[in-house]
Amino acid sequence: MHMFKNMTIGNFVSWYIELGKLMIFWAKRVKDIWLVDEIDGVFTIGVDWLIRRRIRKAVIAIAEEADKVEKALTIIHEYEDLTRILIIPEDYPLGLDTVDARGILYLWDVNSKILKPNIDVRIEILKSWNNRYIKVFEGIHRKSWGFFIPPRPDDHVVLLGYLNDEPVALAYLNVNNFNIDYGIHVVRQYWRKRIGTRLLSEALRIARGKGSKYLSVVRVFRSLKGTAGDRRAVGFYRANNPSVKMAVYRLE
Repeated sequence: MHMFKNMTIGNFVSWYIELGKLMIFWAKRVKDIWLVDEIDGVFTIGVDWLIRRRIRKAVIAIAEEADKVEKALTIIHEYEDLTRILIIPEDYPLGLDTVDARGILYLWDVNSKILKPNIDVRIEILKSWNNRYIKVFEGIHRKSWGFFIPPRPDDHVVLLGYLNDEPVALAYLNVNNFNIDYGIHVVRQYWRKRIGTRLLSEALRIARGKGSKYLSVVRVFRSLKGTAGDRRAVGFYRANNPSVKMAVYRLE
């Protein structure tokens, strides 16, 4: 039984538990998670989140094909007392009237063909770092999305991109689930130079070398309709041909 082309249910559970460390609207620290059912191509997954030492119950309905979305909606509406997460094809025209949070999930097969990267970008791969590096990471984050989240030493390999010996790009590859946690970041003045694609290419290479079949990235939209920053990020990832393109919604 597979989802997202090459993930088993076990793969998804392990990937999702690790994703919960991000504490985003649809993935939080997991106390328990289980497959409720798989009916006609719709997966229903139950999850107990641990939030401030309390359990919050949620249900996730996943429909990979557009013609299964109505079935997923019917199923998830049966769980009115739980937090309801819907994962469906990104291009499905779902109305936002009953949605209160939105994001995307993209996955690449590790052998995917992406855009041609900027070969002038040098990548430094860091498995450990000191305070000097932390200041460099912070500078890139603040010049990319305006705030800073540090890497987690037990989870992340840091990809630091240099152009002309200047650090201009950053990505944290989680080696426990091969998600690019918090996305790929490039200093604003260096956007549209295929620098982010260079980091994506390196992340795919590392994931492939470690035996993973996939690489993923998630993004939480800052507003339901998406901000300019959301649209730029989505445009970058989509241009690099992810194998799976899903939208994620929390229903009211």
